[in-house]
Order: sequence, then C-alpha cells, then structure tokens
Amino acid sequence: MRTILAALLITGLLVLALAPSVAAQGYIELDPIVVEGRIQRPEAAYIIQRAQIEFGMQAKKRSFLSKVEESIDGGPF
Repeated sequence: MRTILAALLITGLLVLALAPSVAAQGYIELDPIVVEGRIQRPEAAYIIQRAQIEFGMQAKKRSFLSKVEESIDGGPF
C-alpha cells in the first residue's frame, strides 16, 4: 500500500514538474499499455414491481378457418 502511495506521489510530482513544458507543446503523448485480468460481473439486487394488468371484454373476431380451408383446396400460386 505504501509503495502505491509513493508511486502516485512521485508521478504527481513529475507531472507538476513537467507541466510548463507540456503546456508549451500543447499535447501529451503516452505510451500504450496492456491491462490484463478478468472482468468482474457487477453484483446488484433489485426488485421489480408487478404490472397491474387490467383485463376487459374484447369484440368477438370472425373465424378465418374458412379461408384456411379454401387455401388448401386451391393451387399453391
């Protein structure tokens, strides 16, 4: 833990020391890094309330069975 804090402190001091020269350049170029490890799944629990469904009477629809029977008797196209 102390080594991490020391590394952060040294990095911060270097950034502050280099700040005037970086401001003159206008950009900072960083070397690419590779991060290895496993992605952890987040642990979360939540409760979803039940939906209030209201049922009502619907109009009676016509049966399409006669059209199905007609299509069976006719040709394919």
